[in-house]
Formats: sequence, C-alpha cells, structure tokens
Amino acid sequence: MRNFSRNQLPLFIWAAIIFWLSSLKTLPHIKIPIIGADKLAHISVFFVFCWFSRRALFFQTALPILKRWSLVCAFLLTCLYGYFDEVHQLYVPGRTYDYFDMLADAVGALLFVILFTILDRRNDKQAGTS
Repeated sequence: MRNFSRNQLPLFIWAAIIFWLSSLKTLPHIKIPIIGADKLAHISVFFVFCWFSRRALFFQTALPILKRWSLVCAFLLTCLYGYFDEVHQLYVPGRTYDYFDMLADAVGALLFVILFTILDRRNDKQAGTS
C-alpha cells in the first residue's frame, strides 16, 4: 500500500485536479493578460502529469514490461489524457474543445521526455566514470 500511496496515488490526484479544473465553466479569479500564458499553463500541467505517469508506471509491480517502457507509456498516456480532457470540455457549458490546448499538453509531455532522457543519460555517464 505504501508503494501505491507514494508512486501511483499522486497521478490519480493530479488527474482528478485536471478533470475538476476542466469541469469549471471558467477558472475563478484567473485572468492571464499574457498572450500564450494559457498554453504555458497546459504545458506545465501536463509536464507534471507525464512525470507522475512515468513514476507510477516505473514503480508498479503488476506488469514488469511497463517498467522498461515507462517513459514511452507515460508520454502516450499523457497525450491520451490531454485528448480526453479536451473531449470532456465539449460537455461542459462555456468550455470548448481546443486542438491547440491538446497540442500544448503533448508538448508538455514531450518536454518531460526530453529532459528526463538528458538527465538519465547524464546520470548513466557519471555512474560509469565513478
């Protein structure tokens, strides 16, 4: 149970927060005057979603293959959740499906994958020289 609480539960909580925010007609008290700030918010939120997804998949024990493919699966899961988040908004009064929001979600996931890969390779090189 500790493994779940530490590694999988954060993903479920983050997904629930995203779903809840997407269910609001408008986000209360949030006015973003900067053009593109909305997309930066999507990139940031789904960067974190991908991070939590990779962690949840890597540290799960039910399917060992997911540990090996956790980064790829996390990217795909994040993109899929971004798509379903936009579809969900079709049914929320005052909200719409936005292809560019979905694209920003995928960019956030891709940035996580790139950063993780760079840091992982750097750690492998440092471990090899020690």
